[in-house]
Amino acid sequence: MYANLTFIKVDVSALAPPEPMTVILTHLARLTAQECLLIKHRRQPFPLYEKLNNAGFSYHCVVHAQDDITLYVFHQKAQTVFNEWLVTNGVTTSGLVKGKS
Repeated sequence: MYANLTFIKVDVSALAPPEPMTVILTHLARLTAQECLLIKHRRQPFPLYEKLNNAGFSYHCVVHAQDDITLYVFHQKAQTVFNEWLVTNGVTTSGLVKGKS
């Protein structure tokens, strides 16, 4: 079932605020339930997290280093599919910040 999840890669790590938020929100407006936004960022976008939860999205943030994170954003109804993908692909959950499920 996880094979139906398509990852859309976005690198905002070199952008200055507020450009990362703008780019992410633009992509989210087009994100389907079968897609996951895979974001490379240099910091956790804390102001974004509440917006995601209120808009029906879930997120997982993996902190690799202080200035290197990977943020996965997907529709809340795709949580089970995303969890299957995590397990199948052996994605580490250490340093994981989980949003609303």
